[in-house]
Amino acid sequence: MMNPSLISWTLDTINSPLNTLKSPYDLLERISELQTLPVLPGVAMRIIQLAADLTADAEKLAAVIELDPLLTAQILRWASSSLYGYPGKIVSVREAISRVLGFDLVFNLALGLSTIGLLKAPKDGPIGTRFFWVHAMTSSLLMPLLNSHIPLENRFQDTELCLAALLHNIGYPLLGDQFPREFTCLNHLMAANPTLSEVALESFTLGVSHDTLGAWLMTSWSMPKPIIDVVYHHHNPGYRGDNYRLNLLTYVNDCLLGGLGIGNGKPQIYTEEILAELHLPVTAINQSLEKLGDKFITITDQVDGIIG
Repeated sequence: MMNPSLISWTLDTINSPLNTLKSPYDLLERISELQTLPVLPGVAMRIIQLAADLTADAEKLAAVIELDPLLTAQILRWASSSLYGYPGKIVSVREAISRVLGFDLVFNLALGLSTIGLLKAPKDGPIGTRFFWVHAMTSSLLMPLLNSHIPLENRFQDTELCLAALLHNIGYPLLGDQFPREFTCLNHLMAANPTLSEVALESFTLGVSHDTLGAWLMTSWSMPKPIIDVVYHHHNPGYRGDNYRLNLLTYVNDCLLGGLGIGNGKPQIYTEEILAELHLPVTAINQSLEKLGDKFITITDQVDGIIG
């Protein structure tokens, strides 16, 4: 049965072109007519190739990143931020890797920045690129904090952890890039219905949700299967297929950020059973959130620098 809250929408209070959509499932037809998706940028492809290079080091990674001046500037800005508190001046990607951020973080930031930056979506609103980046970058801090409390034999690899944090909501930028009219409609609906489930709003309004769109793009880009699985299932804590534990950690991350007002839609709830599946102590939640602390303010400043 349809959620009564959906039935009782008062669309005349929403300043959006909703009445130009043929039906709530208009986007399905549009998707079927779409011939191609954006192509993964060359720099991103080179970074992915480095993942299979056993001799990859800071020099090789820096050489790839520095092929893209904008990406280079973004990495340097990130390394120079107060978030990491490095006292000196960072003037090269090599220094950012070796002195401040480390190989794994720069690898994943560069891959995330080079892929997400390709998609041109509106900046403002509850699913705009500013929301996306704040959520992604905060996730890239919180998920490793949570992971550090998991017993060593059950922890996740840094690479898949950071990619899951950065990319699990990539369906929103894809929607804004490929379907700007529908994106605008959904953005207005979410702003007018902040207590409703985002997936319910998306599915009812467009006939497809951001997790499906995101997984479609990740598959097109031949991204690692753990990332595809998390992008597709991150709103479903009941999923028990491949990589379900990484999906559960992403779900817990989103629950916690939703409780802090970082995110949109009806708050998700995690259970002690989910924490037990992850071997994540209950005490780890407050400890991780305390360490996250006021870093959120720094993140919002950095995001404003990224999206302009």
